[in-house]
Amino acid sequence: MVKVLVVNNYPGRERVVALERCLQKNGAEIVPADLRDVSPGRFDSCDGVVLSGSPDMMSNPKIIMKFQQEADAVLESKAPIFGVCFGHQLVAHAYGAQVVKDAREVKEMVETTVLREDPLFARLPKSLVLMESRYEVVKSLPDGFSRLARSATSKIAAMKHPTRILYGVQFHPERFTKAHPEGDRVLGNFVRMLR
Repeated sequence: MVKVLVVNNYPGRERVVALERCLQKNGAEIVPADLRDVSPGRFDSCDGVVLSGSPDMMSNPKIIMKFQQEADAVLESKAPIFGVCFGHQLVAHAYGAQVVKDAREVKEMVETTVLREDPLFARLPKSLVLMESRYEVVKSLPDGFSRLARSATSKIAAMKHPTRILYGVQFHPERFTKAHPEGDRVLGNFVRMLR
């Protein structure tokens, strides 16, 4: 069983539980971590790392300072990393991209289009329905990153580092439904990459 470090970027534990359960269901052993307890060494001690969402806004300089240690760990670690929503934005920031307030708040299931083949979307259709819950977006791709998907509300719905197993997704894959289980399958694909 692969060990996945789940970094909780929320103020409490209740909102990260669904993400942990979804990873466990897909064959991961969860190692919980708090955002104040991260380092490249901590990341590298596990088979992979998942960065959770957060109500914090990466466009705020104080929030950038609050999460700088985590951003540094993303840059310095060799571990595979998967950033979810705020985690996606944190990855983008770590690699020099700008995170900005969007014109509108999004809290809904949205049509998402896969733009290129990738193991993250293996055995999934090109058109997916995934949950977005956010106020901000990544303005443009970090240098060298590939855009893997776009949605009806996000230009960069999924991105990938050019040489590492390092992904960011603007959606919340753990918030799937019976009618639209694609998010669960995306997380399962990430776990499979770690084996």
